[in-house]
Amino acid sequence: MFDLLNNYFSNLRKASDKYVFIRLILIAVVIMVLSAAGILIVESGDSFSNFADDLWWVIVTITTVGYGDKYPHSFLGRVIAVILMFVGIGVVSGVTAKFSDLLIGSSRRKELGEVQTDYTDHLIVCGWNKKTKNVVNQLLDEEIEDSKLVLLADLERDPFVDNELVHFIRGKTDQKEALIKAGVKTARAAIILNETNNDARTVLTVLTIENLNPNIYTIAEISNRENQIHLINAQVDEVIVNSSINSQLLVRSALYSGTSQIIEQLLSNESGRQIYMLTAVEAELGVRFIDLFIKYKRETNLILIGIKRKGKIITNPANEELIQQGDDLIYIALGEFTEPQFR
Repeated sequence: MFDLLNNYFSNLRKASDKYVFIRLILIAVVIMVLSAAGILIVESGDSFSNFADDLWWVIVTITTVGYGDKYPHSFLGRVIAVILMFVGIGVVSGVTAKFSDLLIGSSRRKELGEVQTDYTDHLIVCGWNKKTKNVVNQLLDEEIEDSKLVLLADLERDPFVDNELVHFIRGKTDQKEALIKAGVKTARAAIILNETNNDARTVLTVLTIENLNPNIYTIAEISNRENQIHLINAQVDEVIVNSSINSQLLVRSALYSGTSQIIEQLLSNESGRQIYMLTAVEAELGVRFIDLFIKYKRETNLILIGIKRKGKIITNPANEELIQQGDDLIYIALGEFTEPQFR
């Protein structure tokens, strides 16, 4: 009997937690009902005279309470009681243990990166390298309304376990199943970081993401500029070439001291001056860039530095450049512009 029970519960552990819990409850109910009915049939006297009282005795017996106010006198009644003690108590213990496991299981599975996200319109950071933690922290520091962030990385545990704003998914960035778990089909943007200078994996990750969600905005980091063409062919939206940016920054800093500090201030949300974008409103269409530049600087201390037009960036446009429908104005400011009445 014990071997049969052991094999049964071993098979139960292999099933999903939800169905295990339901089956255990059903088993416990069946055992209690059958035991109460059996006692009612084999026992005589006032102690076991109705089903409700017998069921009460069964419940207090299998929960190890055992008031001792009544007990079976017949041989068959005692056999039922012994079976109830061994089998029933084991089943109830299993129900209790599984219930406790369900309470803590979700948070533990989330820590291990096993829980699929149900986010929509969220950001995904793919890959883990020395920059990842800083990238995630920078995103969290941004004042984005309803910010939702998913980290997809091949790590054993959630590196942001104490931060409820980050949903961790464990897996390789180029695996379709892991990306689906990260909610790539409903995400608005994905940042693909270059792991161990492996440009091939970055390209494969972009291809997989774009295949799953052609409308997602992708920003990919690579080490070798020669591989940029592969990302462009994969329909990536933006490419960051590490070696190119680093070398250019070194040169500019050597020629013009302090350049690196300027770039760092513009990119870091700790300095207070950052780069933002806002879409040109109807009243600004047809207006010269220089006129908008003066207006914004004088009245809001905001500095316009360029225009994003049909996906292309125009840095430091000509004074006479006219603002067109769909243009995004690129600006530097202490914070994101939030004064619609000004416009």
